[in-house]
Amino acid sequence: MITRGLEAATKGMMSLLKQEDVNANNLANVNTVGFKKTNITFKDLMQADVEVKKVPFTNNPKDTDFIRVGSLSLGNAADRTYIDFSQGGLITTGNKLDVGIQGSGFFKIRHQEVPDNVAYDEKNYYYTRAGNFEITDDYYLVTKEGDWVMDTQNRRIRLVLNPEEEFNPNNRIDYLKDLNIGENGVIQVTNPNTARTLQQIQVVDFNDKTLLSAQLGEGKFIQDEGIDAGMHQANNTARLQQGMLESSNTNTIYEMINTITVTRSYEAMAKIVKTQGDTVSQAINLGVIKG
Repeated sequence: MITRGLEAATKGMMSLLKQEDVNANNLANVNTVGFKKTNITFKDLMQADVEVKKVPFTNNPKDTDFIRVGSLSLGNAADRTYIDFSQGGLITTGNKLDVGIQGSGFFKIRHQEVPDNVAYDEKNYYYTRAGNFEITDDYYLVTKEGDWVMDTQNRRIRLVLNPEEEFNPNNRIDYLKDLNIGENGVIQVTNPNTARTLQQIQVVDFNDKTLLSAQLGEGKFIQDEGIDAGMHQANNTARLQQGMLESSNTNTIYEMINTITVTRSYEAMAKIVKTQGDTVSQAINLGVIKG
């Protein structure tokens, strides 16, 4: 019984450390485009019943009974973490290559080291809400890390008048003036002399987003091997906003307040641990003296 409080307080401290890690990661990514914050839940490790003896009505010990007066928690622990996929605010940038998603969905991205002739493999792709895109020297649309943005046919997107012409000097378009990305992801050249429709940015969604893993960090999500989250194209439901970016859905004030609360709770638990430790030490010393 003496160590029960010590054990409960210690487990509480471990849970608070886990929560602090979650808060710190959310705050560290407050300026990460398309980042989705992580939340944490806790659970009681065990509820112990507390009982007292009833006064027997007879002198027969068998008549003695117990009355349940309540329960006592033996501490808690972090249960699980989960990703909050709620919409972040859209910020206007005016950059023609910036694209924000309004609604549910993700851009489909292929790792840059994967060539076109490789058979489809889910591990070569990841999914993100970060639409701060760039153009390579050969006019492919890529992420800021250089990974390929996919179209609805799982092809790389090339921003030229004719993707089949590699060396035509007149193939380039002035994307700062003549590039339009519609709400459905369709890319168009708006110059009346060269107007045409190019590729369509692929937007996908998942039936069960809780199955997505965020192990890549920075707002990138994957389907772990053997996991099927029910991926489907979402170009008809999500709306793309050109010249805008989705900000992190982390609430800075909330996370800072939560961090302060966790710190104070941790300090209180530490005092309990110290008090309980002193009590245990005194009990041990008393036992040694009496022995």
